[in-house]
Amino acid sequence: MSTTQHSTTLLLVENNRDVREALKEILESEGYRVLPAVNGQDALNVLARQERIPGLILLDLVMPVMDGHAFIEHLRRTGALALTRVLVLTAHPTLPLPHGVSGRLGKPVRLEELLDAIAVHAAPAA
Repeated sequence: MSTTQHSTTLLLVENNRDVREALKEILESEGYRVLPAVNGQDALNVLARQERIPGLILLDLVMPVMDGHAFIEHLRRTGALALTRVLVLTAHPTLPLPHGVSGRLGKPVRLEELLDAIAVHAAPAA
């Protein structure tokens, strides 16, 4: 368990409860503030309650209600995509990535790979 405190807030959009809770616990133990969401619509609701946009969005693509592609399209239309980076977490390596995302990590994701990608792509809170 890390004792490092990060100033970065992460939005974790994942419909699988077990995966979402495990990633949230791990990332919080690494010092990140994690905002969980179960799908794209829930993520938009979470974002609407925040004063600042998160430093990074970890996004599943295949979800009910609003999938990752529709979520990205909404962020693009509102201009929010220009304010944050998005890393896609997907078990579907052949799915095309939405335009504007920073990268893709396969599921199941290795912890070291996830933490390295967050360190590279996340913007610390101002």
